Amino acid sequence: MTIEAEVGKRATYKDRYKEEDDGLRFQDLEFVGNFIDLPPLKDGILGDKVQKERAQSKVLERVTKDDVLKDQFTIPELNDLNNYLAWNVWDVLVMRATEGVSGMIPRQEYEILAFMHEFYRWPEFLRMTTDEVGAQGILDIGAQSRREIGTKVNGVHDWCIGAVGFGMGRCGLLALDAIKPNDYVEESNEILKFMQRVLYGKRQDGFILNSQDRYRARIHDTDFLQTIIDQIEPLEEGSPRHEQFTRFNAAAELLAFLDHFDCRLGLGDTGPYELPNGNIVIIRDLFVNEEEYHWSDVCGDAGLPHAYTLAIEIDPNAMGLAEIRVNDISTTFTRPKNYIPAIVGGAVFAREKWDTPMANIQTIKIQDLPAQLAKVQQATIKLYTKMSKMSKRELIWAGHDVYYQGMILPHLRRAGTWDKAVQDLQLKEVDQRIANYYYDIQKRGFAQETVPQKIFSGAGYLPFGEKADIRASKASWLF
Repeated sequence: MTIEAEVGKRATYKDRYKEEDDGLRFQDLEFVGNFIDLPPLKDGILGDKVQKERAQSKVLERVTKDDVLKDQFTIPELNDLNNYLAWNVWDVLVMRATEGVSGMIPRQEYEILAFMHEFYRWPEFLRMTTDEVGAQGILDIGAQSRREIGTKVNGVHDWCIGAVGFGMGRCGLLALDAIKPNDYVEESNEILKFMQRVLYGKRQDGFILNSQDRYRARIHDTDFLQTIIDQIEPLEEGSPRHEQFTRFNAAAELLAFLDHFDCRLGLGDTGPYELPNGNIVIIRDLFVNEEEYHWSDVCGDAGLPHAYTLAIEIDPNAMGLAEIRVNDISTTFTRPKNYIPAIVGGAVFAREKWDTPMANIQTIKIQDLPAQLAKVQQATIKLYTKMSKMSKRELIWAGHDVYYQGMILPHLRRAGTWDKAVQDLQLKEVDQRIANYYYDIQKRGFAQETVPQKIFSGAGYLPFGEKADIRASKASWLF
């Protein structure tokens, strides 16, 4: 395995953090969305810049705590967030374009059902949680992640609240002609305010999304981060220890992906964190045993913890790093693409349960990884076997649960409102409309064709109209 860099080439990735820099293009596609009369947008830093220039409000700039604690967004702010999230969804999804199709799991079907279910029902759960802990309490939920590893209150789950629950859910229902553009304004506010508050509390720099900060997710407090960095062991490319570390990373990633029904809710990167020696560190959480999912019993039987966390030290000069993005689905992309040979240090930790105190986090030495790898491989084989026996309907509804329940599970669990949402608000029940949509989405290629055309392209994120009322819900079912 060789590093994709010219001999003698040095890292230039820090140039991407200069205000005048537009970043690199990671792909050639362009985004139009609602800007049909304007030039199309690019990916990355340049796309973020243009979105901010076109915004009708200040909601995409650095916001203050007072802004975040306001009860609701204005219609122009909602439309700016709608436009930005549409581009942001496109920006992250085109980088993993082949990921949405699985030979075993009907992912497109379960995704669209979950999207729409989230838009219908999440506002009730999020409103109840805000009522229970207060707006400041939602900020505190995000802030707690600054001093934790192995937590699902992370970038991808936070992003999903707004980008998926509001953006994709509303877009899917519009595409199905189930709602109209000016419906559910109040509920849209509930969803987006929750997302904004959690992320503001976590980042504490005025930005909400990584893409607004040139794709940096440096959320950990310095003193806490140092306790992680202090455990990093040196690794040399080609050595047995380097192979043990990278092989374990790959195997644990696969299981985390599979345990979450072929999606990225089982993974979460933060960083890049710069070290005094010029190297950078990515902190990667891999959730290999989510006890809330019944199929995860095979992971528990294998003796796996809730999560492994890897600290990955990369030498940017060794690979001639030109840009690094930790995007809003907590995934790291670099140019050159392959950073594995440039890994020069690593550490591995285990968090037994989702609420295990940081003082009880286990450090796993690199030399002890083969034993952990065997457990991961055992669970992976058993999980594949279990899933292969599930019917299409079982697979769809299980995947639906990972999205619809799993995306807000961490926040409600931390707030102490999960049981109330399940018992009093019947979170785990299926709304009758969604049950009916199970059949509708499989007609006329809706899940396979309409969804990519409308949701992933950004074409279906219709704005709220001039006559939209900030108080509006769905008051009638006429036609």
